[in-house]
Amino acid sequence: MTKFVKVDCLPNELCFQKGYAKGKSFDFIFDESEKIDMSHLGRVLYNDLTETKILNLQDYLLFDFSYVCEVWFLEGVTDNSSHVLQEALEILSLKAQAKSSRLYFFEEKTRGQIVDLIESEIMNPLIEGYKLYSKEEFLRSERFSTQRKNETYKENDHFYDCFDLSISERELEELSQSRCLALNSHEMTNLKRFSKSQTFLESRKKFNLPDKLTDVELEVFAQTWSEHCKHKIFSSYIEYSEEILDVNLKRLGSFDVDSLYKATIKGSTKEIEKKRGLGWLVSVFEDNAGIVRFFEEIDVCIKVETHNSPSALDPYGGALTGILGVNRDILGTGLGAKPIGNTNVFCVGPYEWNAQNTNGLLPANLLTPRKLLKGVHRGVQDGGNKSGIPTINGAMLFDQDYCGKPLVFCGTVGILPPKLKDGRETAKKTPFPGDMIIIVGGGVGADGIHGATFSSLELNESSPRSAVQIGDPLTQKRVLDFTLEARDEGLINCITDNGAGGISSSVGEMASLVGGAKIHLDAHPTKYPGLKPWEIMISESQERMTLAVEPKKRERIFKLASKHGVQISEIGEFNKSGFLEIFYKDKHVGALDLDYLHNGLEQMKLKAVWDGPRLRKNWAGKVKKTFKYNPEGFQEACLNLLNHPNIASKDYWIKQYDHEVGGRSVLKPLEGKKRLSPSNSSILSLKEYSQNKRAALAVSCGLSPLMSQYDPYLMAIYAVDEAVRNIISVGGDIETLCLLDNFCWPDPVLSKNNPDGDYKLGQLVRCCMGLKDICLAYGTPLVSGKDSMKNDYRGKNYNDEEVKISIQPTLLVTALAKADNEKYLTSHFQDEKDLIYLIEGSKRSLSASLFSEIYDNEEESLELSQPRLDKNFSVYKEVNGLIRKSLIESCHDISEGGLICALFESCFENNLSFDVSIKEPNCLAELFGEGTGGFLVSVKEDNKEAFLKSLSEVSVRLLGRVNSEDKSLIRIKDFTFHVPIKNAKGAWLYNWDKQDA
Repeated sequence: MTKFVKVDCLPNELCFQKGYAKGKSFDFIFDESEKIDMSHLGRVLYNDLTETKILNLQDYLLFDFSYVCEVWFLEGVTDNSSHVLQEALEILSLKAQAKSSRLYFFEEKTRGQIVDLIESEIMNPLIEGYKLYSKEEFLRSERFSTQRKNETYKENDHFYDCFDLSISERELEELSQSRCLALNSHEMTNLKRFSKSQTFLESRKKFNLPDKLTDVELEVFAQTWSEHCKHKIFSSYIEYSEEILDVNLKRLGSFDVDSLYKATIKGSTKEIEKKRGLGWLVSVFEDNAGIVRFFEEIDVCIKVETHNSPSALDPYGGALTGILGVNRDILGTGLGAKPIGNTNVFCVGPYEWNAQNTNGLLPANLLTPRKLLKGVHRGVQDGGNKSGIPTINGAMLFDQDYCGKPLVFCGTVGILPPKLKDGRETAKKTPFPGDMIIIVGGGVGADGIHGATFSSLELNESSPRSAVQIGDPLTQKRVLDFTLEARDEGLINCITDNGAGGISSSVGEMASLVGGAKIHLDAHPTKYPGLKPWEIMISESQERMTLAVEPKKRERIFKLASKHGVQISEIGEFNKSGFLEIFYKDKHVGALDLDYLHNGLEQMKLKAVWDGPRLRKNWAGKVKKTFKYNPEGFQEACLNLLNHPNIASKDYWIKQYDHEVGGRSVLKPLEGKKRLSPSNSSILSLKEYSQNKRAALAVSCGLSPLMSQYDPYLMAIYAVDEAVRNIISVGGDIETLCLLDNFCWPDPVLSKNNPDGDYKLGQLVRCCMGLKDICLAYGTPLVSGKDSMKNDYRGKNYNDEEVKISIQPTLLVTALAKADNEKYLTSHFQDEKDLIYLIEGSKRSLSASLFSEIYDNEEESLELSQPRLDKNFSVYKEVNGLIRKSLIESCHDISEGGLICALFESCFENNLSFDVSIKEPNCLAELFGEGTGGFLVSVKEDNKEAFLKSLSEVSVRLLGRVNSEDKSLIRIKDFTFHVPIKNAKGAWLYNWDKQDA
């Protein structure tokens, strides 16, 4: 017998903000024998000073409201609050099942208004349910006597279903679509041939399996062969052709390429490594993350992932699992690395857009950009802050073409010792025959099923709810601490995380290293009974790592798990059978030939074409401003740029992250005592791990998606150059600079539903060639990367019209380099009367600039800024030298918003201004244009001569001086205009709260 207890907790006074007041509620089921002391419950549920506990409906008479809504997680969705509560009660010697929910109280609103607010702002129907009551209905309810009923699960006695693939091509496609396999007709036909082969049929007799594929096997093939896991487009054979009429664009000619990945990304890195003799590249493109050795005593690893599709459905859960997932990528690198810093980049639709102000043109079944950004930000914030990992670097980009599918990039930097006490190199890992397969972390559930295959498809109105997951950062922190201690004790032979595809991916990959494995699915913990074997096999439920451990170390590793409060399970063993054998209750439910599983997928053969720029249409009907060529027009343009969300201060978001945890962050995302200056790069100190007490890392990023519509070749160069200049600006060492690439692309495969797929593939080829060329020119190796294809949305808008929205092809480049935690430079001006110099880069252009997104300017030059790949590296080395000699007071790269935004951003921290002259004839491009290679630096008058004498490769131009006036003066060829620094700062300090109201 059990007894039910419900407790509501409300603020002492209901303060109605944003249309509602908020409370919380908890359900408990105790064993009848438990003696329940409400004071015990109160110690973990509410604050005596600020909150009131409610145990009966009569207490609600004390509160004034007209409606109340309860919101709860659907069955199977992770409820972190309930997990914490159960553990807290166990400390108090009480055992209970717990469930949490949220209460929302309303006044002065109609039921219709409340329903709209609930469904648009408060809850997510993918993962939550709700019930709305009037006050009278609420007071008549049986709230404190009746438990809310949820879906119940029963033990599963069904082992598998079989699939006869001897069907037509159309039926194969329908099967793939109905089961969310994300396999095309050629891939399904490949499986069909294999399932009829003599090799396959003979193996079925051996394992006492039917002569058809089981659902377990079919699902494992689907996730292993998914675009998300297999990167089929990047490894395809491509026939590329181009027809370019513009003489200003780089001509690549027509050629065939056998794997873009091998030819451009991996190929350029191998060439650079050989040419430069880079001894610090420890592990590149071989593990979950790239590993480098900048210091003898410590190795550094870095990885950036995307979590776009899940974040589109549930921003909080998608981003939370994104950041926790990339943390586990680091934890699963080598024999286990420690995450020490997180990064993030969010690309979403314009912040203020909604159904009303876009005339109903936004997708009707997706969240507004504002709500989506709030969700992904909170997910990354919770993942980092609650895991004890500082958020050190990031960016936000707002653009119309991310309204269909956002891009959510999550990255992590980690560290690991080069060797363990037993002499093993931590970068090398391998399982051995006989090693146990150990799962560390929680159970699996229906959440997270088909995550890998779902992310390999375009987003649409029927995208599966089961792909959404909610992570638990507190559990993951325990898993992390346990894993690092197990590593140091030498208990682990091999480790990887359970990301896309769950154990089908992790065990399948590890089995390929040793030659085989047996898995017992019923030995894997589950969140609830009733899961089918195939669901256990591919569920991506979070906070799980897979380990290979020698049997003789079983007792010790289980004891260590108990010490850390971590769930641990032995689910099988590795062998050399050549098969991945899968059991459920001692019966075979699958046996996959590992060679065919990993090598049986045929290489795609694709055609790509690029015939020059295709400028996008303004599909939301937004009208650009008209630029007025007079002092007032220039002043207005400065303020409009500074107030644009892409430029404006992100302090509202940044300050919600913890930058200090761990005590290693030297240069934060916002620098200076007032935290009013955006950092070019962040710097993390490693002095606690190195004999070099000045050892540090610089981390930055760069992206330029607007350029992709003009030339993806230049887009890649812009992105790399920005990331590199950000590192150089703070004093990072260009000799140890390495890069990561993250490609996010609209569907680049030609089909009936995607008639311009060959052009998008042509864009991808040009982008990869641009990436290769700049990496070779700068000598910067790529150490890790990822790609995400099919970033398109197909559905209906609020006007019930069919709509397809594809992202702009986007390449995010992350840079990592050795730095000095005592000798670094900030971006803001230090003192009045300092000289302001422009370190010349390429000639800047208004094309693909933020200015051209705001203004419809008749004088705009469509000539693209051409990079100086042959000169930039030597210039950057010289800038490194100027910083080491302390000849520069501040340094800021010139990127989005152009020179004018770099000037103003350099002023805000110390409340300074400037007096500059622009003598170039095209002052619009000089002030507002964007390009590569440029820096804005300030120099003390006393250092002027030494600064100029130190220059050989660098070309500089004196712009003017820093001053302390209340306005900044800009002198151009026709007139002088000024911008009060108070107005500039006011525009830059974007009122995100006001926009949220």
